[in-house]
Amino acid sequence: MADGTSLDDIRAARDELDAVIDEIRAVPEYEEFLAPPTFEDVVGAAQAGPLVYVAAAKPGGLALIVRGTDVAHVPLQHLSAESVQERTHQYLEAYSGYRAAPRDNRARWDGSLDDVTAWLWDDVMGPVLAELEGVDGAGGAVLVAGGLLGLLPLHAAWTPDSTAGSGRRYALDMLPLSYAPNARSLAAARRLAAEMTPSRLLAIADPWPVPAARLAMARHEAGSAAAAFPTVGTTLHGNDATFLAFERAAPEADVLHLACHGFARLDSPLDSGLLLAGGKVTLRRLLELQLRVRLAVLSACETAMPGTDLPDEVVALPTGLLQAGVAGVVASQWAVPDRATAMLMTEFYRCWWWERMPPADALRTAQRWLRDTTNGEKTDRFRTAVGEQAAWLPATVADAFLAWLDLLPPDLHSHRTIHNWGAFTHVGA
Repeated sequence: MADGTSLDDIRAARDELDAVIDEIRAVPEYEEFLAPPTFEDVVGAAQAGPLVYVAAAKPGGLALIVRGTDVAHVPLQHLSAESVQERTHQYLEAYSGYRAAPRDNRARWDGSLDDVTAWLWDDVMGPVLAELEGVDGAGGAVLVAGGLLGLLPLHAAWTPDSTAGSGRRYALDMLPLSYAPNARSLAAARRLAAEMTPSRLLAIADPWPVPAARLAMARHEAGSAAAAFPTVGTTLHGNDATFLAFERAAPEADVLHLACHGFARLDSPLDSGLLLAGGKVTLRRLLELQLRVRLAVLSACETAMPGTDLPDEVVALPTGLLQAGVAGVVASQWAVPDRATAMLMTEFYRCWWWERMPPADALRTAQRWLRDTTNGEKTDRFRTAVGEQAAWLPATVADAFLAWLDLLPPDLHSHRTIHNWGAFTHVGA
């Protein structure tokens, strides 16, 4: 990695991860946490759509595509452990520079994203998507990425395409793509989702004070979410968004929208969590709250990053939330731009709640909309969203977007780069 991690370090980290998983399994009711799935588990999870297992190895990698009892082997000849390590090292090094000095290193980070996602198409997703050709796009596929591949945006892999407005065809253009840690967790998430009709929202918006930057658009994001639950929603903002208030309200909610900062404790993943006013809520505490949530939207920076010191890390915040009683999680793989994310989330809620799309489809649709529309087309969307027949967006939220969009050239695609639209992933059901 950026600090010179070797393959021996990775093997040692695997041992550390096994110890962490054993610790979680010692928590009552989590004895089966990340237990290896049986083939019956895999077959059962693959009935609703293909499961795609992807792993690098020596000398080359392999994808296993499971459809029911059928398993297709897709050789990935160039996906060696060394190539993945080298590519991930370059990617994280560029990202580290961007995080340290965003204005100075934005172009380098955008270039790194383009490079790694082009490589991901050639060496991973291109062959996988060729095997998946003809799969019902409505059902999509679920990716189970092994090792360092879990750090990379497989859904944003791309290849040149002269017929597309952007000149590129991305993996998520082909079909909806979700992620899962394994078949057993996915099956449990789907069972929970099938049992629930979401009706009660808890939104956390820009808790303050916290040891991190303010989130200027968080209130508007929360407003978009709250519009779907006007009589049974709770929004905690600023000083009211305390860790104690969250712990009291979360067990009563079945939708969580968390526009706040997450943090990772790579040496102790159970102590990773969310920064809230006056304190924090850790994954360890989330496992104790007895949640029963259809969807948690983690609209903040790096909430899906599994970490680099434990490169096979699956005890990340989204996976932990699945184990804590959340059926599906939307989370980000890198630091996301504030305004672009707020517009993405507004479109996501329109698609998921008002259009009744499944979460993975709604996220995919929102990402493609943000990517492919001009500033003028976005302006038109928000101007018409507050009419008498369009109650899905509060006027205050639309006004906040319009005040900014009116400053931009209307014919420009300001959000076409992967940095703007590609960070978010869907995990679970």
